[in-house]
Amino acid sequence: MPIKIKLSSLFILIFLSIFIQTGLVNAQQGSGSPGKEKEEIIGDEIGSGAVDKVAVEKLSKMTPEELQSLDRKLADALVLYYDREFARALPIFQEIASRAETMDIMFWIGTSAMKTGEKELAVEKFKKMLLIDPKLNRVRLELATTYFSMGRYDEARKELELVKAASPPKAVLDNMTKLMAAIDERTRKVTWNLRFAQGVMWDDNINSGPELDTYQVMGGTLTPGKMTAELKDEGSVTSLAGNLLFDIGDAKGLMWNSALSFYNKAYFDFSQFNFLSADISTGPWWVGRMDILKVPVGYTEREYGSDRLSYTLHVDPEYEHHFNQYFSLKGLYSFSTENFYFTSRSGLDNNARRYELTPTFYLDNRKHIFSLTAGYDDHDADDDRNTYDGPYCSLSYFTKFPTNTELFLQYQWAKKDFEDKPLLYNLYREDKRQGITAVVSQGFMKYFYASFAFTYTENDSNAEIYDYKRTSYTLSLGFRF
Repeated sequence: MPIKIKLSSLFILIFLSIFIQTGLVNAQQGSGSPGKEKEEIIGDEIGSGAVDKVAVEKLSKMTPEELQSLDRKLADALVLYYDREFARALPIFQEIASRAETMDIMFWIGTSAMKTGEKELAVEKFKKMLLIDPKLNRVRLELATTYFSMGRYDEARKELELVKAASPPKAVLDNMTKLMAAIDERTRKVTWNLRFAQGVMWDDNINSGPELDTYQVMGGTLTPGKMTAELKDEGSVTSLAGNLLFDIGDAKGLMWNSALSFYNKAYFDFSQFNFLSADISTGPWWVGRMDILKVPVGYTEREYGSDRLSYTLHVDPEYEHHFNQYFSLKGLYSFSTENFYFTSRSGLDNNARRYELTPTFYLDNRKHIFSLTAGYDDHDADDDRNTYDGPYCSLSYFTKFPTNTELFLQYQWAKKDFEDKPLLYNLYREDKRQGITAVVSQGFMKYFYASFAFTYTENDSNAEIYDYKRTSYTLSLGFRF
């Protein structure tokens, strides 16, 4: 109730702004609300007598009932505003502004719009305020921050230079220095990152084999051998990933990216099932305000056991459009050709095509990210028994907690229709596969992290010998720059 009692005289105080330019701000400072926050941050005032006088003239023509209605709306909007319910406060501020727009109303609309992703509206309001009074450093700083969030770095830097020239307090200079450093980081010509992890894995089916059982096949029954049925083992897992991005022109224009990834899984008892994959890719990126286009071309080398397994050439163009801060849509086409080193595996040589569409939802200022992927695989191998096609889909969720803890969850489903009958079966093979992945990662000491990963895969085939279930647990330590 105390807030509403003070706000009940708000429009009367606007009348005083005819004689006192900052009447509205001083009234709020007296109540310990927005004016105090502004003074602590920047030390200047938002009100403008000329603008507020126009608002007063409009208010003077309203009935007492209309004034009381606006007064209640403003009280409700400010309660929402200081509870950080900006999306709910914004339309109320806009409704009030349509009747009488003061400088403070403009500021509240601008900051609410910035917080809710309506950045063009925020820019419009902040620029309008600065046209009226260019000395409003707090507003100019908010405008620079909005420009930064939009990727308009040159405009953000220009506004910061104007604030700096006004000799603001040290606290403001410190905030400006941080924002300048962030702009420099975003506009660097060369950026890079690196991530390394070393872990231990517990795997209950390292060779994705069926249960040790007897299966009905064409001509009789079949019992898998010891090394072809499911095997349990523990192993060492090493992963390394990094990329180097070179900005060819202006920020958010043409770029060139090169990436490297390495993965090695070495089992303690059954080394013949070890697996290693190393990939390098390079290609152009084009980044716009709402769009990003990538055309990487890569080479992958794989080893299985102690032997070289295969090499793959691939190209993976993708395009993503961000409709707003809450939603983006990405399309991907991938083409690869894989060749196996040993003639005994030549039937596995293949050309593969993948088509994929991924809508992504960003909620609560990107604290919660949901992605839904739908795609289609077309795997054309030299041996028709290894040729298949089919749809797949996945649903993933990512969040990061204030404790620097990250959580990733994913569910995957895929269907594979094979072109030819498998050995020992007089039917065309069809597989349906489901998978669950969960990863919890905890950062510490700035660059280091520990993670725990759980994976579960279940392959259901009409040719029972290809049925299997597999569960793994991996505990890792790593660093990232």
